Amino acid sequence: MENPYIIPIIVVAAIIAVWALRLGGIMSTRDQQVSPVGFIDIAATVFVWFFLQMFGLAIVPFCVGITLAELQDIENLSAEKMLEFTGYLMLLQLLATAVAATFFLLRHRSVEWLGTRRSLAADIRIGILASLLLLPIVMMIQSVVTTLIPYEHPTIDSLMENFSGKTAIWAWIAAVGVAPLTEEFFFRGVIQGCLQRVFDHSESRETWLVGGPVVAGTARELSGETPLQRWTRFWAPILITSVAFAGVHFGQGPAPIPLFFLSIGIGYIFRKTGSFVPCVVIHLLLNSISMGMLTIGMLYPDLMPTEPEPAAAFSSFWSWLQLC
Repeated sequence: MENPYIIPIIVVAAIIAVWALRLGGIMSTRDQQVSPVGFIDIAATVFVWFFLQMFGLAIVPFCVGITLAELQDIENLSAEKMLEFTGYLMLLQLLATAVAATFFLLRHRSVEWLGTRRSLAADIRIGILASLLLLPIVMMIQSVVTTLIPYEHPTIDSLMENFSGKTAIWAWIAAVGVAPLTEEFFFRGVIQGCLQRVFDHSESRETWLVGGPVVAGTARELSGETPLQRWTRFWAPILITSVAFAGVHFGQGPAPIPLFFLSIGIGYIFRKTGSFVPCVVIHLLLNSISMGMLTIGMLYPDLMPTEPEPAAAFSSFWSWLQLC
């Protein structure tokens, strides 16, 4: 076949055609609790994350058997120790998320703006259905950009250099068990939730800074908005959050580009449903697919190109599926 992407493109088009109508019925805007988070809460969350990361950098090396000499020459650390080191730091991120959630619960007496009282089964279903529409598009964008820009990812590079059961477990813990929950809590639940309040309600700057329960009667009147104002109010929190989400993945080659579009899709779902559970499901499924393909490639090297990159790995994996 002259164009190796023609079949994936057809599949993506079919998915869009089938699921766009299906999602339309379940993505109607729900009644949502306005986030009580203020900018001071965002600062506190960042501080907790930074403090625990610094604590981890001081304590974790000794827990995983990294000497001071190895720590000073971290670039030459073995892949196995690097992955274990990264895994413990990711667990500290999970702890930071738990601490931040507890802080919000004590300060604001609720975390319901995260959709904690929604039907868990319904939100998981929305996440799965939305993934069928969003993930193929994101993977195609990734396949295109990685043909232009070399892909880099510390976890993937370390896993490829020294693949074993232990390194695979740590990589799966970091990418699938921790990252979706911690990143979606912070970017969707904290940042986007705060920004939605700023754009949806006419409150004082002090209220936006401190946070707290929203004052009745401060919601902006839709009838007095122009189409541009309405578009800006709805999409600005999503776009700002997506820029921040892509920015924290800077240094991974072209990864920020597809992740920016992924974040727009996830942000839209959070905006419409008022729950971060579907967002976690989408993020988890994406990372699971990526790690699954990578693990299969490590277990069956013949499926991988000489110099593996996600785009090439995708083509090889797709060719293998066609033969099965």
